[in-house]
Amino acid sequence: MADKAGINRSLNTIRTELEYLRDSGVLSPPQFSSINAQLPQSGGAPSNYVDPRYSGQPMMNPGEIAQNAQDPSHPANPQNPKHHEWVKNFAARLGNAATFGAGATMGGDLVNSIV
Repeated sequence: MADKAGINRSLNTIRTELEYLRDSGVLSPPQFSSINAQLPQSGGAPSNYVDPRYSGQPMMNPGEIAQNAQDPSHPANPQNPKHHEWVKNFAARLGNAATFGAGATMGGDLVNSIV
């Protein structure tokens, strides 16, 4: 996860840009207040706008997978009867992520070449 100083710099940049838009007349004061209230407060405290599913925890924790592989009752353990299903599901997720990443890259390159 990004360091708190970097997050605070980014939030300060966003606030500065919002103030510029408000002062330029692009944003009305109620719009500015609404957007500003949804931003996290300085110091890393999340606001209601931040979805709790994305709290900064890694989606795949290698240490947890290694620990689960040592537990005979967990499908990650090679001796577990459902191990082949777990590996197949895990490989499918990695394949889907690779396919999505490649598609997003090609789509982005296509858009950039048109523009």
